Amino acid sequence: MGNDDGRYMSNDYPPLEEGFLRCATVQSEAMLAKLLSEGIFTPKRAEIKPYSMTTECSACEDENQRCWSEAHDWMHKQCSEKLGIPEMDAGLWLYAHDEFEHNFKEAYNFGLEKENMVLLVVDIPKERLIRSDWILFHRVVEDAPIRSSESLLVDCDLPENQYLIEKWDDWHNNTELSEQEREKRKEQSWQICFEENRWPDGVYDDAMGNSDASIVQAVTPFITIDDIVDIIFKTDSGMWDFLMKGEILTVYSNFKELSVFAFSRYGFNSRRIGRKSTGAIYGHQIGKTKRLARLGRVHRKKYLYKKRKSKYVKVRSGDNSKTAFLELRE
Repeated sequence: MGNDDGRYMSNDYPPLEEGFLRCATVQSEAMLAKLLSEGIFTPKRAEIKPYSMTTECSACEDENQRCWSEAHDWMHKQCSEKLGIPEMDAGLWLYAHDEFEHNFKEAYNFGLEKENMVLLVVDIPKERLIRSDWILFHRVVEDAPIRSSESLLVDCDLPENQYLIEKWDDWHNNTELSEQEREKRKEQSWQICFEENRWPDGVYDDAMGNSDASIVQAVTPFITIDDIVDIIFKTDSGMWDFLMKGEILTVYSNFKELSVFAFSRYGFNSRRIGRKSTGAIYGHQIGKTKRLARLGRVHRKKYLYKKRKSKYVKVRSGDNSKTAFLELRE
């Protein structure tokens, strides 16, 4: 990222409220259009493209191979149980490290090759999130067990720590285990991806022994327009269109017939909800907003805001109301 883009990982956004986590996610513009139209977006499994995480994946077409879709089914079931929402069969995926700059970095580099995508910065109540380790979740995708917690805390390439791998391997691949018992142990090991104690530093957080902070993902059952901190669209060249100093992005939605949201380089600026508060000024935008929403697009305009500078001084002359007049002097 360029130096100017780095401001989005600083403290320029409003302070975070206690009990919330500032997350980042890349979603389709069609999803955003639905969210802005209805005020809330609750994904349903039947409405989600089964293999949206991968393209041209041979496993997706082979019933005998495991793929992302099955791993997502498992995660959604975990979230349903942990959040106590039995009807939850899908969710929105977010980057959700405690330190927002990590989330923004991951989202920034995701989805640039796809058209009609938007980068959303959202503040989500922690109680509405189930977080997990992105790297370790790949073991679920591969239908493979996750190493023991203690072996993930240290560098097991070092001779003094290799016994931890041997200990785990003996436990998981015990020859006396039946296939059913081994399968049960494998699925039990997947719970390790929810352990948070390694995430701040991320050292040896995965089999690759990375020294960067962990990539933390989260699933939430829904998001609302009140969760939105910032919306970043793409330029015609496919890059993220960050607002510069003095630029204002106005976003229109047909929520309560017409609602208007304004964003600056510091994120969310102001909003007017419902036609009663928007009709007089923005009523002429209703038709275009509805037409674009039906196409899965978001009606928006970007302006350059300039403060008016007066070149004149206003001076009142005269002794009374009948003879007084206003002079404009340079």
